[in-house]
Amino acid sequence: MGRGDRAHKAPPVSVALTEPERSTFEAEAKRRGLGLSTTIRALAHERASQVREERQRERARRWQTERLRELIARIERDGFQEASQAQIDAVFTQAERQPRGASAAARR
Repeated sequence: MGRGDRAHKAPPVSVALTEPERSTFEAEAKRRGLGLSTTIRALAHERASQVREERQRERARRWQTERLRELIARIERDGFQEASQAQIDAVFTQAERQPRGASAAARR
């Protein structure tokens, strides 16, 4: 985004900082070779991205845990059924024959 794009930017946000907070940000700005506002914006964006990724991982963990609980319940209800080596080999052989990306489309 160049300087001529200012009409597309949101209005600035003002944040009060304590002296220790400001000193911390100034030290980081110096370390990065950036201005104070740019550093604060970069750090806020970095942290927001981390929080979003943490939430996605947590949702994935909950989803996986629920699938595991469903599997455990099914095994307890129906018993554990083992696959033969021939059955396992057949699954891999079939997967190798499919073009890349075809398996994802087939699951939908």
